[in-house]
Amino acid sequence: MTEENNISELGGYKGLINASYKRIWEEIPTIKVENDYDRDSIGFAHWFFSNILNIDEQRIGELITDDYDDWGIDAININNDEDVIELYQFKLPTKENNIENEVGQNEISNFLNGYKICSSGIIPERTNVNLTNKINEITESEIFNYKLIFVTFSKGLGYHAKEVLEREFKLIQSTGNEIEFEVYDSIKITNRNYVSKRKTKDFEITLNQIASGTGFMSTDNAQCYSIYVKLDEIADICKNHNDVIFDENVRLFHGSNSNYNKGIISSAKNDFDNFHLYNNGIVMLSTRVRNNDSLKKVRIENPKVVNGCQTMNSLLEAKNQNNNTLEGTVLVKIIEIIDPLIRQNVSIYLNSQTEIKDSYLISNLPIILNLQDELTLKGYFLERQANQLSLLKKSLSKKDRELKLGKGDSKVINLELAIQVYATFYENLGNIAKLNKAKLFNIKTNLEKIFKNLNSEKVSYSYAIYKLVTNKITNYRQYRRNNEKQEFLNFMGIGESEINDYLFMNTGDLFILTACSLIIRKEHPNKEHEPIIDENMINSIIKRSITIIKDLVISDQTGKPPATLTKNNLFHRRIIEKLK
Repeated sequence: MTEENNISELGGYKGLINASYKRIWEEIPTIKVENDYDRDSIGFAHWFFSNILNIDEQRIGELITDDYDDWGIDAININNDEDVIELYQFKLPTKENNIENEVGQNEISNFLNGYKICSSGIIPERTNVNLTNKINEITESEIFNYKLIFVTFSKGLGYHAKEVLEREFKLIQSTGNEIEFEVYDSIKITNRNYVSKRKTKDFEITLNQIASGTGFMSTDNAQCYSIYVKLDEIADICKNHNDVIFDENVRLFHGSNSNYNKGIISSAKNDFDNFHLYNNGIVMLSTRVRNNDSLKKVRIENPKVVNGCQTMNSLLEAKNQNNNTLEGTVLVKIIEIIDPLIRQNVSIYLNSQTEIKDSYLISNLPIILNLQDELTLKGYFLERQANQLSLLKKSLSKKDRELKLGKGDSKVINLELAIQVYATFYENLGNIAKLNKAKLFNIKTNLEKIFKNLNSEKVSYSYAIYKLVTNKITNYRQYRRNNEKQEFLNFMGIGESEINDYLFMNTGDLFILTACSLIIRKEHPNKEHEPIIDENMINSIIKRSITIIKDLVISDQTGKPPATLTKNNLFHRRIIEKLK
């Protein structure tokens, strides 16, 4: 048994295991209804087989033995291809706090007892029908090798469980029987689920090595290949696989008009002999790389570019500008790696010293990928990667753009703003979100707090409330520019002489949202993330919130101007205390 790195620590951020746990419980009721299951444990087994092992629905039904009198065996796979009998036991804690617990010796002893029943072929009188049938199948199969797979959304085996397991395995193996044991704990389940959520399109590229030999280094975690490749070849790869090859990059192409990319294009066209001296190169990740040094070819399965997106797109632009030809070479580093933790950190660390928003460094975290999928199902478009929206707009017709993004981009939710708004509405972090939003993304405790309960319902709801708040702020600004536009005065029921009491409106978006959230969660807790928003009710709450903040500004004794108060920690605390 090998330990797996904890994906919840990616970039120093925690909370993903808790989020994964909650999502499993959210999906189990639907799984039970669709498959007519009467137990949560069967729902968890089904979820695992479907999401982690990618087994089809019909096949899953054949595997499950979980029921009364199952002798600790919840599923059996008679794997003829591998000549092994796979026995499964599933444990899903009913309380979130229990995911920190370890598996005890009694659970392992029960599992081992179930193995002895299955391997002996002697079926106890009180054994459910599914298990009885499977044991008979095992006997008929004449397969003698066993693999015990314990699936638990917890910390895995405790000390006593490991001792029982090791002792029993020595006894079993001393008889000449082949037996293995594998644990899927909360870390491993989260890791595997993360990998399964990646955007994939099966493809393979072959790079031709220009230098005299391939640089190679192997470690416990990865194999690294360093080669020099023609610019023309890299441009073609970018053209043919642009839709998926940059999915693990934290930002997409900035465009050919940025000064940085203009420089790449110019050197590729005019100083190509020295291009490899000027450019840092390209980094690709893959789960399988095959190198033939004699033929000077490297074959890469499903490559993902995590550094070099600007270079590759600029080379494609240069080739288009240069009559479809391009000379010169560039360094390419290919890393064969599976571990999701290290893959993620490669992406983060290679980009952390560049000029990029902190929010996009979390764009590939599993919880953000899940959020993107869930928001898509709700009809939204989450701009997860830098420059993603601008590039998409260029590729869509006007009709398709409105269909996908909404009129005036009304369906678009920007990742950074989504986190700011969610953190303000649900976690009372409006002061941080307003004054120093970077701290939402690079302070561990803040991200832990945000990730613990983040989901698409809450993001879409808080974002919708925020848009209603900003509509009123727009009305205020319209009046300040043109006093004939009196929507804000009418909304608040005030006269022109009172408008200076509302100077805080210009910078008060997140503090107003804070007040709205406190009122909604206190007075309408059943409506705090409804799919359909009662705009009349929300507008009434926004009006109350604006009035409360206005009164607090007027009564403030610090002498600070309104624009400063709406970024002030103490003033934020006063709003919370007022509405407790």
